[in-house]
Amino acid sequence: MDKIKAIMKKVEALLDKIGKIVSWVFIILVGLSCFEVFTRRFLGKPTIWTHEILSYTFCALILLTMGYTQLYRGHANIDVFYDRLPERKKVIVDVVNYLIFGLPFVIIMMVDGMIFAATSWLLQERTPSAFNAIVYPAKTLLPIGFALFFLQLLVDFVKKIIYLVKGEQL
Repeated sequence: MDKIKAIMKKVEALLDKIGKIVSWVFIILVGLSCFEVFTRRFLGKPTIWTHEILSYTFCALILLTMGYTQLYRGHANIDVFYDRLPERKKVIVDVVNYLIFGLPFVIIMMVDGMIFAATSWLLQERTPSAFNAIVYPAKTLLPIGFALFFLQLLVDFVKKIIYLVKGEQL
């Protein structure tokens, strides 16, 4: 049991570190947005590359922080009935949700994302714009982001099972 707890703590520490590092990408996103507004509105000369870079930067931010967001319970919930339940029933609802919705969805997205990224790498895919940026590194973030999300969902699931079996809150 101690090994499981140690692994879960390492996963959470990793996701926390990744989330904090990637959150700095937001600064890049804001800076590029300001640059785009300035060149478009004030100089009257929009750039071709900023829109694409903004899109890829935003996607990186979202994909690489899904696990971090799950770690801190930041994903949207519908808590109308859930908040009124006793703790044990909340945990049962969480376990059922993880089994029916969360884990299968994340696994499907991870597997499909790997196929999606591998195809892009094989084709050496580029954008069809004048900027002609490479796409495959960005598409690789899809399976990576969902793998990180999967790790946190798995940790949460194991914590819930331990609570149901032992009554021990981790």
